[in-house]
Amino acid sequence: MTMRPLAPLLLLLLTPGPARAAGSLNMGTAVLQMGWALLVVTGLILLVAWLVRSRFTFVQGRPGQIRIKEIRPLANRASLALVEVRGRTLLIGISQDRITLLSEGIDPEPENQDFDQVLNETP
Repeated sequence: MTMRPLAPLLLLLLTPGPARAAGSLNMGTAVLQMGWALLVVTGLILLVAWLVRSRFTFVQGRPGQIRIKEIRPLANRASLALVEVRGRTLLIGISQDRITLLSEGIDPEPENQDFDQVLNETP
């Protein structure tokens, strides 16, 4: 496959609009230009999404001693974080100016307990 038949088409697609005469733009070239622009924009969006995902992995990803299981925002710049550190589960409160340990050793998945039972166990 040679590039010779595609060269005029690529030149037409890459040429800026004002450089062409107003009457020389027909519907076929307009559709091709729009398709080309759509492909470029979609590619840029996918590239940025991939870079953000690979660069900023907060919840899953890196192996280590500390694992963030879940983060829940509460208010303006305040949140709760469920963190596992060396097998221990910690509930941490995060605000704008401090980090506070709220609970330690909680069961992150109390699916096997009834709500009333969990409520009675809480001090």
